[in-house]
Amino acid sequence: MTLPLRASQLPVKYERSCETNRPGLTIYEVAGSGLYQVTEASRGEFDVATLTQIGWTDLIRLDERDGVSTALEAMQAWLDVQTPTP
Repeated sequence: MTLPLRASQLPVKYERSCETNRPGLTIYEVAGSGLYQVTEASRGEFDVATLTQIGWTDLIRLDERDGVSTALEAMQAWLDVQTPTP
């Protein structure tokens, strides 16, 4: 049995704070899986994407109604979706 991944333990490859004219952006590396990008699309709304051969592919959009208020929480929510149910 494998332990669930924790977003807080993933290497951050790139991070940019949210600014007036630019969304916040964090890129995480997941060993054996690749790169994942979390973009703060608008205040409190986060898009999770993965890097594929054709570019970034959107996976899920999360917001406060999903219990997500940071890029780290959005990445953790996606990791939880990917973790098999015992």
